[in-house]
Amino acid sequence: MPRRGFTLIELLIVIVIIALLIGLLLPTLGKARESGRQTLCMSNVRQIMLGIHGYADDYKVIPGTYWQGPINLDWAGRMNAAYNSNPALYPHPFHTSVLRDYLQTADKVMECPSARREANRFFDYTMVIKLAGARIDLEWKVSYPERPEQANSTRKLFPAIPLLIEEHDEFWNRTHDDGSFAGVDQWSTRHGARKAGSAAGGRGGGGHIGYLNGSVGLFKPPVGPNDRANEPQDLTAQHLRMVKAPGTSYPIFESSAAEFGWANRSRN
Repeated sequence: MPRRGFTLIELLIVIVIIALLIGLLLPTLGKARESGRQTLCMSNVRQIMLGIHGYADDYKVIPGTYWQGPINLDWAGRMNAAYNSNPALYPHPFHTSVLRDYLQTADKVMECPSARREANRFFDYTMVIKLAGARIDLEWKVSYPERPEQANSTRKLFPAIPLLIEEHDEFWNRTHDDGSFAGVDQWSTRHGARKAGSAAGGRGGGGHIGYLNGSVGLFKPPVGPNDRANEPQDLTAQHLRMVKAPGTSYPIFESSAAEFGWANRSRN
């Protein structure tokens, strides 16, 4: 009995079916990969917070930010005098950080795998600038506006004091690689948005926060319709205010060299 082979039409049908299956599976695989990257990104933030708490256990307060660089207390190392005196000596600025002894992987732990160093070659996480020298047991609250574009917007409270921020690559971690969350810096929205991952994000997406009490979580900030544009609807560091007592609040988006430990005082 003669053997019957496949006809050209049958082969084409099989190819079309395979192509359709691949088209259906690729987005699912992409989401699974991004989910894994997001988990690792959160793990990075958690490791850094453990290092910060380890330091605070020994020295009673956390290290500094931008302004404490001249005395080598910049947590990220980027502004430390030791690093800037001879950057070629160090594979990464964090090697000059006082947190270096509390973390095993100085380089990779500073990089969110979803970002792929899109913003800069050093780090994707930054510290709220005015919390330099804070104690980890502070009970203050920090608020932000639900509608940043409205001056009288209702304000919401974070679950704890935000300290370590997964910063937006474009605004402004790309141009200001100083390790501090200040001015009009914004949160990353690369996790959970329709187009998540490196150089992507937007409404519905978020970035991780390491809170002063050691907890970590994904935060989805209010943003405008275009993730690659600086818009009035975008939440920035400038919108954050620390509530130390009922009816009083203070901005925490700026600081000075003399304000190390500012957050520990009951009044501004």
